[in-house]
Amino acid sequence: NRRPDGQPLLDLALFHSRAYLWGVVLAAVAILAMFGVLFTLPQYFQGVLGTTAMGSGVRLLPLIGGLLVGALPASLIAKFLGTKLTVAFGFAAIGVGLILGTTTSLSSGIGFVATWMAICGFGLGIAMATTSSAALAELSQDQAGVGAAVLQALNKVGGPLGSAVLGSVLASAYVARLDLSRLPAKAATAARKSVFGGDAVAHALRSSTLTESVHKAFLHGMDTALSVSAGIAFAGVVLGLVFVPRVKLPDENDEKSITEEATVGV
Repeated sequence: NRRPDGQPLLDLALFHSRAYLWGVVLAAVAILAMFGVLFTLPQYFQGVLGTTAMGSGVRLLPLIGGLLVGALPASLIAKFLGTKLTVAFGFAAIGVGLILGTTTSLSSGIGFVATWMAICGFGLGIAMATTSSAALAELSQDQAGVGAAVLQALNKVGGPLGSAVLGSVLASAYVARLDLSRLPAKAATAARKSVFGGDAVAHALRSSTLTESVHKAFLHGMDTALSVSAGIAFAGVVLGLVFVPRVKLPDENDEKSITEEATVGV
């Protein structure tokens, strides 16, 4: 497809810029890493803690708060540390938050979960704002619109890919930890589908033992998925240090615009 002026919709010359190429790639990697949180926590809040959908959304607010706290000063941090170190710092913060998340247990309080979520959000805010700024900093005014659109489109790739990969990891680890040997085949099949199916079977059988087993199995699956996400985040640290070039970021007003755009993309 081409624009009315005859130019292609996507100018592949954009990717000749290392800053743009790796800014786009690492922005997608950040989204992919964070789907360990976004995919598992709503199920944890509703399936294990028994909250409503609204309550689950409220409990995710520390993640959004951390995102805003990280994104707003990202340009100042980048000017002090440089883009390469700032991107690596953002991914490292995501990784640390996710590693803390892997220690979540049935006895963990909501304060602990909120803390590691906020750390993840903080790292995501820094990483996304800096990679987006670095990607767009070297583009001309004519390229900026297309470049921003491609950046947002490729960011969306991280979501479905994260759901597929981390959903499979969670489901496999959950089923592997379940003990359903004493259940009828039909009940066992329902329990294997998800933590909600397991809870429904346990409730029907009035078995507190099965409820505890289902919840422990889900937490094992969640911790495994978060471990994979942490690995992705630390891979982002390495990629940032190796491939992100030194880039002069836009002025403060332009930076604010890009930061808002990156935050909306998340």
